Amino acid sequence: MNTSKHPAHLTWLLVKNRLLAQTGLNTFRYEKDPKKKRKKLALMLTIVLVAIILISYMIGLSIGYATLGLKNLIPGLALLLSSLLTLFFTMFKANGEFFGFNDYDVVMSLPFSTRTVVNSRFINMYLWNTLFSLLIMLPMGAVYAWHAQPAWTFYPMWLLGIFIASLIPTTIAAIFGAGITAISAKFRYAKTMATVLSFALIIVILIGGMSLGSTNVPKGFIDSSGNLDLTQLSSMVSQLSDEMAHLYPPLRLFTLGVVDGQFIAYALFCLVSIGWYVGFVYLLALRYEKINTAVTSNYSRNNYQFTQLHQSSMIAAIYKKTILRILKSTIAATNLLVGCVMAILAAGAIFFVGPENVLQSMGFPDVLPVVKSAAPFAIAAMISMTNTAAVSLALEGQNIWLIKSLPIPPKTLYDSYLLVNFTFTIPTSLICSLLLSLTLKPSFLELIVFFLTPLVFVIATSVIGIMIGNRFAYYDWQEETQVVKQSMMSMLGGLGGLVVIGLSGFIVTSGVLPLSPFILTILLTFLVGIAAIILYTKESTRPIKE
Repeated sequence: MNTSKHPAHLTWLLVKNRLLAQTGLNTFRYEKDPKKKRKKLALMLTIVLVAIILISYMIGLSIGYATLGLKNLIPGLALLLSSLLTLFFTMFKANGEFFGFNDYDVVMSLPFSTRTVVNSRFINMYLWNTLFSLLIMLPMGAVYAWHAQPAWTFYPMWLLGIFIASLIPTTIAAIFGAGITAISAKFRYAKTMATVLSFALIIVILIGGMSLGSTNVPKGFIDSSGNLDLTQLSSMVSQLSDEMAHLYPPLRLFTLGVVDGQFIAYALFCLVSIGWYVGFVYLLALRYEKINTAVTSNYSRNNYQFTQLHQSSMIAAIYKKTILRILKSTIAATNLLVGCVMAILAAGAIFFVGPENVLQSMGFPDVLPVVKSAAPFAIAAMISMTNTAAVSLALEGQNIWLIKSLPIPPKTLYDSYLLVNFTFTIPTSLICSLLLSLTLKPSFLELIVFFLTPLVFVIATSVIGIMIGNRFAYYDWQEETQVVKQSMMSMLGGLGGLVVIGLSGFIVTSGVLPLSPFILTILLTFLVGIAAIILYTKESTRPIKE
C-alpha cells in the first residue's frame, strides 16, 4: 500500500471502504445469488420510500407555517429539526462508530495516522447525517423560497448551509460518546457502564425536551369563538423559536444570514461549525488510542475457582445468551430499548404533571375524552419501537452455523427471542398502563382496555418481529449498527408496529366508523390478538433462514 499519498486521499479510502461495507453496494457487483441481490434492492427501495414520506411531511409542515403567515420561521425550524434529528440518531451510534468497533485492531494496524482514522470515522457519520439534512432542509427551503421570494443570495447560502448544518450536532454527539467511553473505560465492566451512561444521557435529553416544550408557552391558540388566534399562535411559535435559539446559538446566526441577508452572521455560522469540527478531531486524536485500548480490553479474575455447573433448558439457555448479547452491547441496547424508555418517561410525565396541565400547555384544554381513547394506542405505539425479536436472529452473525448445527427446533429458538422482547415490553406496558390509569381515572371497562390493548398489540408486534427477522436476516454484517439501525429488519420491526398501531388509534379516535371508541378498541384488540395467534402458529414451524 502506498502511504506516501496525501492524508486527504488516505482518509477518503477509509471512508469509501466503510460506505461500501455499510450500504452493501458490492452485493450488486460481486454477489452471484439473485435472492441476496433482490433483498438488498428491497431494502434500498424501502429506504427511498421512507425518504419520500419524510420529504412529504417536511413540505406539508412548511406549507402550514407559510399559510399561517409564519414563513420567516421556516429556515430556523429547518435547521433545528435537522440538528435535533442528527444529534438524536448519532448519539445512539457514536460509541460503536468511534470507539470499540469490531475492526479497530485491523484499522489501527494500517500505516495511517490516528488523525486520518478519526477523520474517516467522523466523515462517515457526517455524510449519513448530511443526507438527513438534505431530506429536511431542501424541501423546507424550497417552500420558503416559493412563498418569501428571497434575494438570490439566499440560494447559495441555503445550499451551503445544508452541508454545514450537521457538523456541530454530529460533533456534539461524538463528544457525548467520547465522554461516556472515557468514563466507562475506568470501570471493570466498561461496556455495561457505557450502556448505563448512554441511557442516562437519553433520559436527561428527553426530560429536558419535555420541560422545554411545556414552559413559557401561551395557554392556547383557539379564541373564545373557536377560531384560530393567529396572534397567539405567532407569539407561541416565536417564543419557542427564541428559546431554541438561546440554547443553540448557531440557529440565530443561520437565520440572520439566510432570512435577513446578514453575511457576517452567516460567515460566523460557517466558521464556528467548521472550527468546532477541526478542534474536535485534533483533540480526539490525542487520546484516541488510549480510550479505545481501555474500552476494548477484557478483565480477568485472578482468583477464579471451578465450583458447580448448572444445567438449564434449551430455551432458557438461548434466552439468557440473547438478552445478555443485547444488554452488553451499548449500540444494541440504546437503539432497541429506547421505545420502552420513551413510553415510561411519557407516562411518568403525564402522571406527575397532570393531563390537564399538559393539554393546557399544548393549547388543547378540552380533548381529555379523546386522550382517554387514544392512551392505550399511544402506549403500545411507543413500546412497539422496541422490537428485539426482529433482529435477534441476525445478531447471531457468523455464529448462526452453530445454532443450526444444534438439535434445537425452530420453535424453541423463536420462543426464546419472543421471551427476550417480552422481558422488556410487557413490564413497560404494565407500568405505563398503571401510571395512566391513576392519572386519567378511567371507568372499570376502560381500565380493562388500558391494560389489555397495549399488551395484545405488544405481543402481536413481537410475533411480527419474528416473521420479519426470519425473512430479512443476514449474517455477514461487520458491526451491530448495520443490524439494529440500517437494516430492513430494524426499520420494519420498529416502525411497522408504530404505523399499524397509529392507524388503529386514528380509527378509534377520529369517528370514521359509527361505533363508540370503547367498542372499536375492543374489536381491534380482539382482531389483532387472533391475527397474532394465527401468525405465531404459522411462523413457529418455519425453518431458520439460511
